[in-house]
Amino acid sequence: MGNQVEKNETINVKGIILLVGTVFGGLISTITCGTFSGFITGLVVGLVFAIFFNSVLLPFKSHDR
Repeated sequence: MGNQVEKNETINVKGIILLVGTVFGGLISTITCGTFSGFITGLVVGLVFAIFFNSVLLPFKSHDR
């Protein structure tokens, strides 16, 4: 019966959002600008937007729980 115990690993959602925002920001900026400095700028802008999303838009309100 011990084999039926499932391990529930938690997923770091905020970390995934930061990673996806940074990667897609860099990709979009590379497509639009076509330069390496545009890629770096896109990474920074994507990271800033992902941080803003995690801290302001993502948290649940008390009435949502």
